[in-house]
Amino acid sequence: MQLIILASGRGLRLGKYTRNKPKCLVNVCNNTIISYIMPAFKFYKEIIFISGYKSEILKKYLKNIPNLLFLENLNFSSTNMVESLFVCNKYVNEDVVVCYSDIIFDLNILKNINKCKQSTITIYKNWLKLWEKRMNKNEILNDAEELKFNGKKITTIGEKIEKKLPQYQFMGITKLMKNDYKKLSKFYFSSGNKKIDFTNFLNEAINKKIIDLYHLKTDKFWIEIDSEKDLSVAENTLKTNFLIEQNMQLF
Repeated sequence: MQLIILASGRGLRLGKYTRNKPKCLVNVCNNTIISYIMPAFKFYKEIIFISGYKSEILKKYLKNIPNLLFLENLNFSSTNMVESLFVCNKYVNEDVVVCYSDIIFDLNILKNINKCKQSTITIYKNWLKLWEKRMNKNEILNDAEELKFNGKKITTIGEKIEKKLPQYQFMGITKLMKNDYKKLSKFYFSSGNKKIDFTNFLNEAINKKIIDLYHLKTDKFWIEIDSEKDLSVAENTLKTNFLIEQNMQLF
């Protein structure tokens, strides 16, 4: 299995912290964001990093990682994460796990999604408690996305929330079976929409029956760093939560 890390974005909302380096190299409790996932690299045949902003700095940081394929989304400033996902299309030759590079989480989530036999996204149960630390009520309504499912199958993802808040949110960790990855790649390049975000892209693929997508629920530790406030929340959370440090030792 291959692991794809999407790390091309500018991280503008992190302000001064990303002025001279990529978002995933910002420090949280004296460790880079990406370092928290690195202990799990050994469980994958190949690690594919898709960079963009300040890519030369990230490449240097990762130079000693074995089985690493480092690629660049040269159009990162005018495209979105979906473009980065398919930069490596010709290199994907087996099932893949796709992971955002700005999240810190219990690495057992990767162990669990690795076992899934269908294309699957992880969805987070305790998201609202976390969001309430990161933003006010109006910001939550604007930032959170609709997520609906029927049984294990996702029916809606990424749309604007109309009525009540959903019980779960997408976590930025996805497993795609090889054939589904190839179907999505073909769908993306035929669509011509270079600015579509990842969840809305998945939603379109579901609606047009390109693939079936399933969910894996979890309440294990997870946090996203998207803004300066998020960085503060992450620092405070990790100082009182030793799960990540324990995971780094276990893995």
